[in-house]
Amino acid sequence: MTLDELCTLRVAVWGLGDEGLAMARLLHDRRVEPCFVDDRPEAGAARLEERLGDPRRVLRPDQVTWSDVDVVVRAPGVSRYRAELDAARAAGVTVTTAMALWLEDFAAARVVAVTGTKGKSTTAALTAALLAREGLDVALIGNIGVPVVERYGRAPADAYVVEVSSFQAADVATTPGVVVVTSLAPDHLDWHRSEEAYYRDKLRLVDAGPPGELAVNAGSHEALRRTAGHPRRSLFGPSGRVAVDRSGVVSLDGAALVDASRLRLPGVHNLWNLCGAITGATLLAGHPPSASALDEVVEGFEGLPSRCRTVGERGGLTFVDDALASNPFASEASIGAFPDRELTVILGGADRGVDPRGLLEVLARRRPTPGVVVLRPGAERLATAVMATRPGRRTDPPVAVVADLAEAVEAAVAMTPRGGVVLFSPGAPTPDGEGGFGARSRQFVAAAGFGDEGRDGPA
Repeated sequence: MTLDELCTLRVAVWGLGDEGLAMARLLHDRRVEPCFVDDRPEAGAARLEERLGDPRRVLRPDQVTWSDVDVVVRAPGVSRYRAELDAARAAGVTVTTAMALWLEDFAAARVVAVTGTKGKSTTAALTAALLAREGLDVALIGNIGVPVVERYGRAPADAYVVEVSSFQAADVATTPGVVVVTSLAPDHLDWHRSEEAYYRDKLRLVDAGPPGELAVNAGSHEALRRTAGHPRRSLFGPSGRVAVDRSGVVSLDGAALVDASRLRLPGVHNLWNLCGAITGATLLAGHPPSASALDEVVEGFEGLPSRCRTVGERGGLTFVDDALASNPFASEASIGAFPDRELTVILGGADRGVDPRGLLEVLARRRPTPGVVVLRPGAERLATAVMATRPGRRTDPPVAVVADLAEAVEAAVAMTPRGGVVLFSPGAPTPDGEGGFGARSRQFVAAAGFGDEGRDGPA
């Protein structure tokens, strides 16, 4: 379905966050007045009035008469498995998303879509930076923070780099020309209802067709397995067309491209993200980025907020904000980014039903053994699980249970030897009512004693 087709139908917009509001604005500009739906209608109505300039009625999902609707444009946070959407489909209603519409409308454009459980924002930003250094007008949009529908009505860009979440991918009907898959591990099981559904929904971006170019991280066993039959797959990362060796040199088809050891982002996973960006840019352009573009990006890219980013040094300790690590898989990678250094990791958040055994194994194997601070809710259970991996080792750092991030930083500072790292990498999503990962990121930075990210605190 295209936007023009949508505008001829009776539309409901469900979910009035940033993407839903952007869709509401777009439809308003096209003189389409949809039915608005939100689980919190009063708050949604207030946001709509602020965006559109006059009041609109917003319904609860159970107030919608589906026979009055032809198509629902759901926001990413609204699970496609909601019972109300099942009822809508049973009544003949089409369910789609802004991302699905945009990919259909921009099917002829030069698009690199980046998806994966973790690493997609960094990879998308690196891809956009490489293409821009080559002189292209690049639009970096999607899950990274700029709704895709904001590109309607603008002059065409030379290239679009689109970050696509599993929530956004679940209803797409068109595969873009280039897709980069950074990693696959269980996540968002409360939304997708099962691990198998999560993988299916995530990879719908690849499977919708027709097949385009596909770049897959060779370090992700699940991604390798689930894309094995793709006819146009290129691998990157630890092996493949674009690979990084132990010294940090990235090569394309065996020919050295750039020394990535100068990249400011810690961890081998970020070297793989760079390889993914180089692969995506190469597949889009038909040739690798120039040496000057690669050098400028490697030396100049400072990383994205809340993604394993060092925010400062204080009292002989390094403080690292990884607030966006919303599942155990992401925290595993960040813990591995600081080899041979004393480390205390701050964990904890809402329970999304993801098995933490991999993270527990990483903590158990790591040397020096890390200190662990666990945030409520559910802190006692996680702390007990960590302690169970340390039987009888009296020299191990403690495992502390705390109420909030201020207490967490205080406890972490107390247990981390000078020269060590305090890493906030929760391994779980932010609990409801706490404002999202951005709010927790700001709380961590403030508790660590920094007025803004990246500024040194007192010695």
